[in-house]
Order: sequence, then C-alpha cells, then structure tokens
Amino acid sequence: MAFTVRAVEDSDIAAMAAIRAREWGTEIFWKDRIRLYLSGEHSPKQALAARAAFVAVEGTTLVGFVAAHRTRRLGCDGELQWMNVAEEKRGLGVADELMAKISAWFVEHSIHRVCVNVEATNTVALKLYGRWAARRLNEHWMIWEDAPARATPANP
Repeated sequence: MAFTVRAVEDSDIAAMAAIRAREWGTEIFWKDRIRLYLSGEHSPKQALAARAAFVAVEGTTLVGFVAAHRTRRLGCDGELQWMNVAEEKRGLGVADELMAKISAWFVEHSIHRVCVNVEATNTVALKLYGRWAARRLNEHWMIWEDAPARATPANP
C-alpha cells in the first residue's frame, strides 16, 4: 500500500508518541513532549520559533514522522529534531519521503546549514543521513552544509 506525506495535525500526536515510545520513554511522556514542541511551549537548546512537522500515513495508519526547527545551535540555521519510522515500515522509502518533505521546508525558509543529533550506535540513522549527504560534525552531531534538499539520496 502507498503512503502519503502531509503536515502534522493535533490528532496525529498520539500515534507519533506511540512510535517514539517503542524506542525510548512512554507514550504519555512523548504525547506531552511532542505537543509542547509543536506548540512552541518546549524548545531544544537555542531553538527559534519557526518549526515544521510532517507525517507519513498509509491508509489511516501513521507510519512515520519528521520534525525540525530553526536554531542557532552549533552555528546551524536549522535542526532536524525527530525522524521516526515504525520499525515494520522501515526500508520502504518512508524516511526518504519524509526527508524530501522536511528538506523542502528548509529550502522554503532559507535554512541552509542543518544539524541533527545522532547517537553513534544508531547505524540506521547514520546511513540515512549519509545517503542524504550529511557528514559527521562530531561524536554526536551530523551536518548538512547546504540544506539536505540540495542533495538527493546517493543510494535510494
């Protein structure tokens, strides 16, 4: 079945939280965190107000999401906050579609230098961002010097 990518709606937050909670924390924690982040009531370090989030939906089921914001952290203009795809839907192109959508948002908002925090052990994320031409900035961060939309995945 095909999936579509669209802007997040309030009714998506519970499903987003369920996906995040599969890897860390609880659904209650993530419902609050995601809601506060999207409303601008909670912000990561040096985050600015502008933010965006998109979901991938297969039929009526949310299968992944991405969120980002403007920032001043690490000299970046933008930060990829979350990228999550339900484990059973990985490898089907969902992450690449979400990357394309958030990348277009970066470009539309003149956000060029984009950073993302990535655990050194998260080989799936490292591979995804590497395909989109991100490079290691340090042990915990990767960076795109020119918004990821300016790149296409090398090995889709």
